[in-house]
Amino acid sequence: MIYTVIRNTYLQRRLPYVTGSGVLSATKAAGRRFLTTETDVAPNFAFAFDIDGVLVRGAKAIAEGKKALKCLQEHKIPWVLLTNGGGKSEVARVADLSEKLEIEISTKQFIQSHTPFRRLVDNYSKVLVVGGDADTCRYVAEEYGFKHCVMSLDIIAAQKSIWPFHRFSTEEITHARALSEDAFDAILVFNDSRDWGCDTQVIVDLLTSEGGKLHTKNSNLEQALPIYFSNNDLLWANEYHLPRFGQGAFRTCVEKVFRDYTGRDLQSTIIGKPYLFTYEYAHGVLNDWRQEKFGYDEKLQRVYMVGDNPASDIVGGNGYGWYSILVRTGVFKDGDELHAAAKPKVIVDNVLEAVMHAIQNEIKLK
Repeated sequence: MIYTVIRNTYLQRRLPYVTGSGVLSATKAAGRRFLTTETDVAPNFAFAFDIDGVLVRGAKAIAEGKKALKCLQEHKIPWVLLTNGGGKSEVARVADLSEKLEIEISTKQFIQSHTPFRRLVDNYSKVLVVGGDADTCRYVAEEYGFKHCVMSLDIIAAQKSIWPFHRFSTEEITHARALSEDAFDAILVFNDSRDWGCDTQVIVDLLTSEGGKLHTKNSNLEQALPIYFSNNDLLWANEYHLPRFGQGAFRTCVEKVFRDYTGRDLQSTIIGKPYLFTYEYAHGVLNDWRQEKFGYDEKLQRVYMVGDNPASDIVGGNGYGWYSILVRTGVFKDGDELHAAAKPKVIVDNVLEAVMHAIQNEIKLK
């Protein structure tokens, strides 16, 4: 299949000419650069993009993100979105991103922080679902297949004195569900807590309960339930000019309170970037997508991880053997210290330059 990798793409920044023996050529005309290929070999590389700070900042799309994705989509180069964000269903997130980025995205290309929680459905029945706006994450958990999903909202509605300082509105309280007497099996932190005090109290109550029974406390303050955090990002980027605290900061608070209260270290499972489980999951999704969408059966040789957060995107990409590219449009700023595991292959201004760098790297490897 003859395909064009980059064509009619306007680059805002001056890039070096790309040369090669007929594989890729670069031409400059009227302030534009055009990169085209004259080979019929299907691409054996693919991309994984973080979202916040790479393709969008808060509610706004980054212009270079639109150009980069459209370019890859048009020329049949596979990519997936790999984010530590969450809080909504995959269907809702993809619909929102498709509109913002002005491109059709499939749920099969989309892995958010709690997507791998699907694998826990057969392990637990009654779970505490933590995080997200109102009770949205409850519906995500139920969509995954969890049978009995409870939120702090339900617990406070039943007995407000559990956390008298809660900030649930009258409207939010109307969404509360009745509680059963059944014991809880696990705690799943799907997304950033909207009320750290309330959620911390409820979580620690259940962690130190008698076998997961609400309103009880075991005599040794031993951990009674498993707890899962869907990501460990200390920081993330939105419209504000400085990074904001994320779920990793909330986890740190829960651990500290639990340790001070019980004298024990909290035993938890953390997924999301940079943990190996999430990258293994994403690599499998990429392979499935490139075969289903484009019919590429050749072995996937390289994945370019494009991210803005050294501690998650880059550490994870490096750890799994992907080619890491760090952009300057999010968490990372020039002058930030990068330890060895968080050093990318290259640092570029934005995601479009990241794609261009990857293309040029592929030329060198031909």
